[in-house]
This record gives sequence, structure tokens and C-alpha cells, in this order.
Amino acid sequence: MSIRKIKFIGKEAYELENEFFKVIVIPDEGSNIISFFDKKKQMEVLRVPKTKEEYENRRMLYGTPVLFPPNRIEDAVFKFEQRTYHLEMNRAKENVHIHGWVHDKKWKVIRVDHKNNILLTQIQSNDFPSILKQFPHSFVLEMTIELTDSGIIQSLKVRNESDETMPVGIGYHTTFHFPIEDSKLYMDVDTYWELNERHLPTGKLLDVPFKNELKNGMNMKGHAFDDVFRLTEDHKAIIEHPEHGVTVTYEAVTGFTHWVVFTAGGQEDLLAIEPYSWVTNAPNLDFPDEMTGLYRLKPNEEKILTTKISVEHI
Repeated sequence: MSIRKIKFIGKEAYELENEFFKVIVIPDEGSNIISFFDKKKQMEVLRVPKTKEEYENRRMLYGTPVLFPPNRIEDAVFKFEQRTYHLEMNRAKENVHIHGWVHDKKWKVIRVDHKNNILLTQIQSNDFPSILKQFPHSFVLEMTIELTDSGIIQSLKVRNESDETMPVGIGYHTTFHFPIEDSKLYMDVDTYWELNERHLPTGKLLDVPFKNELKNGMNMKGHAFDDVFRLTEDHKAIIEHPEHGVTVTYEAVTGFTHWVVFTAGGQEDLLAIEPYSWVTNAPNLDFPDEMTGLYRLKPNEEKILTTKISVEHI
């Protein structure tokens, strides 16, 4: 086992390695796990950029960008407990704010545990006036990335250091390498949110018409997914790569209530499986928190969200 500093696409990165895998994390790019390499099969599990330019053209579709908050906020504004939050309008064509404040920021490396192959990174909102202007809470995010013999355990701790309760919604825009011709996705889902032309929930929950296809393994070629599914009791999404003899299991272990599945029109060799703790635009939806996933984090309270990516050879 080892952890070492390297350069990747021109940026300082950390490489975690054991007998089975290599993992590359870029703290300066939102603590993005940009590469997860299976040494035996000689294949990338995640979608990995070949160059800096390729990455910068489509940042959100490589690795595991951290979304706080995830997805869209209608009109870039919401109210929460008598306070109005005005966010950056960073997608003007839809008149929304999208994907939050931390995925493109520099995170600090807090601990490098060579013995257990663990990297701990952190971001504090007080270090970024641009965050506080939109979200006036002092908070800390701590990311723990552990490389094991079966894959990656990723835990994110959110701590509210402000004097007021703060709304919390977290997601990962995890994009997998997914040969569109051969690979299949297995998921257990029952309902999903109807979205309008701005990709915002209308408030209606619909039955999944292709539930059985997903449960039994679905080829995604030609399927234009950009949908928000409610988690069932089965918190796992499984990718099967017959050509490589590999299955990849992505598990939303704790803290998450929804999956977003994105296929970029079903014409590219990629599949984004995004665990969300709240549904898109949650603070603006007139539904109970138990339904939307909105979490009210009290002063000095912490919330931990955990995912696992496991690889099995078949």
C-alpha cells in the first residue's frame, strides 16, 4: 500500500495504490477522485480525461465532482427558515444555479495515512468569500477516501459551525467508463420525479415504466436519461462490463435519498450515476423534508454521508 504525490493533467494530485487498484485524487479540483484503475483488468472504472484541455471542456463528466448543493436551484434563489439565499446564476439559459460551490475549489489535505491507505481533505467556507456571499454559513466539509482490497470507501462529513440551522443537500456527479454497446446497468427503482423543460421537478412522482428492464440489466444505448429516482431499500447500482468480465457496484451507504442517472443522450461511452441527499430544487418544493431529502443541520451538528465503489471480477 502506498500514497504519493504525483502530477495528473498538469495538477498536483495524490495517488493511492494497493495490490489491486490505483486511485488518483485532485484536492485542488474539489477533491475529485479523477481515476480508479483496476490493475488486473488494466481498465479505468471511472471516466478519465486524457488531457487537461479535455477535462476543462467538460469538468462535470470526469471522476466524482462533489455537489453542494446538487443539481439546479430554480431562479438561483430559495428561502429557508426566514432567510432568502441568492445564488450565482451560473446557467442563464435555464435561469438556474447548478451544482453548488465546492467542486471547483481547492481543498486542503489534512491527513495522509500510509498504513491504511486513507486520504483526508477539507474545505472551510470561511476561506471563500464567494461561497459566503451566496450561502452565509460557516461550515466545514471533510472528505475521507479509503482504498481497500475491493474498492473505494468515500465519506463526507458536513459540520455546521454557524449560529443558525443550515440547509444541506449533497451529491456526487460520479461518471463511469461505460462502453455503450455492451455494458449494462442494474438498478432497483420504483418512482421518479417528473421534470419540466428546465429539468426541475414539477412535484409529480411517476412510476418507472422501465422498472423491470433496469432490475434485470439494461443496455443504455440510445436512452437519453437525465432523471431523478427515489432510492428504494436497495441502495446499489450495478454496472456490468461483459467484455472485461467486471461488475462495478456503487452503493449509497448512508445519507442519500435519490439517484440521478445521466447518459448524455445515450450516444457516448459514459454513464453518470449520482447519489443525492436531496432532490433537485428541494428547498423550493412544497413537500415534507422526508420526501425531498432536505436536511436541517443545526449549529455544531454534523452529518456523514458515505458511498462505496466495489469491483468484482466475473
